[in-house]
Amino acid sequence: MTATDLVRVERLSADYRDGAGWRPVLRDVSLTIRAGEVLGLAGESGSGKSTLAALLLGETMPERRIRAGHVRFGGIDLFAAPRDTVQALRGRRIGFVPQNGGASLTPTMRIGGLLRSLLRHHRPELSSRDVGVRAERVLAEVGIPDPPAALRRFPHQFSGGQQQRIALALALACEPDLLVLDEPTTGQDAVIRQAMLALLRAIRRERHLSILFVTHDLATLAQLCDRAAVMYQGEIVETGPAPDVIERPSHTYTRKLMAALPRMDDAALADRVAAQ
Repeated sequence: MTATDLVRVERLSADYRDGAGWRPVLRDVSLTIRAGEVLGLAGESGSGKSTLAALLLGETMPERRIRAGHVRFGGIDLFAAPRDTVQALRGRRIGFVPQNGGASLTPTMRIGGLLRSLLRHHRPELSSRDVGVRAERVLAEVGIPDPPAALRRFPHQFSGGQQQRIALALALACEPDLLVLDEPTTGQDAVIRQAMLALLRAIRRERHLSILFVTHDLATLAQLCDRAAVMYQGEIVETGPAPDVIERPSHTYTRKLMAALPRMDDAALADRVAAQ
């Protein structure tokens, strides 16, 4: 691990339980995420990319096993460290936004309660006033109108796109070093997707944090990421600077993903985004 590597995945192999046996889902995966870098992880459903994202959070479950390798965050081996150490990292230094952000919001809690609970758990040094100020500020940062009023509302009182932004606010509230985004724009139309990408670019500029951006869409990846890694059947088959991977893919699978991309007039799309 170099001084600038925040995350290092080293020859990681993982399996899921399949009946009486085990089914490989990751095979000898290695990658790094540098401090301040956005790494895009692309691949079709079932390629293993969401499993890899979950393992970067140090998540364990009975139906999944690590067969070989390591995941290190800031030099800490997430599968050798005490569980309370890893749990303290999640939410505080590692933020996570799932594909369906709305589903991650507790429906019976107001947005203010969700943010205050998170901040009090991971940032106990903050005063009640500071918690309130930070909660309003992070909602404003992700583009939620009238943050004081939003804090008093329940998740169902927001649109799907706003719920995704609130999930992003929760991931950012404790000022993490790494943000893990698992297909945060999947299922959104082109205008909402472009607005979310513009927001993520602005957050990246302001906060200088590292991001793992998981997607099946190489066109989306190209707009945000510094480097790209492509997964196929549990393996990393191509990695490099994002423009090189997108414009000059070397692996047959990457070329297949590029060929499947829908096309839209860039100028027309830009006009629609600007009108939002």
